[in-house]
Amino acid sequence: MGLIFGLQRRLTALLTDAIPHVTIQVPEGKPIPYADIPAGEGGVSSSRAEMQAPQLKNIDDWRTVLTVASSIPNVRVVTPAVAGQGFASKGANPVGVALIGADPAQQELITPVTKDLLGGHYQGLSADETVIDYELAKDLNVGVGDRIRITSVSGIPEPLRIAGIYSKGQGRGAAYVTLRTGQSMLGIGNSVNIVYVKVFDIYGADAVTAQIAALLNCDAKSWSSEFPTFVTSLQAQAASAYLIAGFTLIASSFAIASVLIVSVQRKAKQIGILKSIGARSSQILLVFLLEGLGIALAGSATGAVFGCAVVYLLSLPKQVAVHAGATPESLFPLLLDPLYVLAAMGAATFSTVLAAIIPARSAARMNPVDAMR
Repeated sequence: MGLIFGLQRRLTALLTDAIPHVTIQVPEGKPIPYADIPAGEGGVSSSRAEMQAPQLKNIDDWRTVLTVASSIPNVRVVTPAVAGQGFASKGANPVGVALIGADPAQQELITPVTKDLLGGHYQGLSADETVIDYELAKDLNVGVGDRIRITSVSGIPEPLRIAGIYSKGQGRGAAYVTLRTGQSMLGIGNSVNIVYVKVFDIYGADAVTAQIAALLNCDAKSWSSEFPTFVTSLQAQAASAYLIAGFTLIASSFAIASVLIVSVQRKAKQIGILKSIGARSSQILLVFLLEGLGIALAGSATGAVFGCAVVYLLSLPKQVAVHAGATPESLFPLLLDPLYVLAAMGAATFSTVLAAIIPARSAARMNPVDAMR
């Protein structure tokens, strides 16, 4: 369970730490055919609706959005941002890049950048600075302190100094600028075109999304709706862990029951002597139940210590860092949760005592004459 849930935690963190849990946008308008207009006169109408290319609409009253979203339970942080596309160039070498403008302190809570920095800084970013991805820096052959020009899709160029270079190890990343610089480059004034939300419980993002959509009448999307296959795989991993633990308990119960049955057979003469001097069946039953309980307590405690030691030793080996400057991660992503340890000890103790009932009842029903023979 420690290995499976540790792997699940690493995969979940790999995805959900790098993305907002809920994104809020202005809903995209859809054309309505003339024949579908209520109270329309009917007649000739188009058979196909021509949709425009998807584009982010401006959120003018974004402060209200922040206030409403922040009041919803399970919401950890809400921050406004601008997102768009552009071209980064150094000389005559334009390269396509995603552009994100946000307050660095707030954006760090949504999609952390500082922990992935290879050099420079992101916190305290000024209006004429940017933080770019390692792949973009390699394509432009630039480093920290160099100046590049980023031209947004609105055609507004902006000379920026590279304040930092980061790498998440997941391909080409975005170029980060301050919120004011992003608004200026995209030409949207004081508006924003997207609001990011981070929640405490990532599996409660759907409920938060539904509340936001109902209160603000906006287009809100949760991370689980964007990655449904990933959510399914996480649920399958959790189910596998519980199935493995359940079958392990069943197998151990049969093993313990067989051991106690052999113990009863070996102690048949002692049982006969005890019953011949007046020991009641209930007392014999209690003796073997207590023996099973003793085995359960000693075995679960020893198993917990041994298991924790194995988990600790397996967590020591580190794998090679995916890129320069990155912190090496454990080769085996293990999660040692005290709750799982206590639950395993309790389940093992219960199954052992349950398995001891059969030989205990057999010993209690034993005829003292047969036992003495």
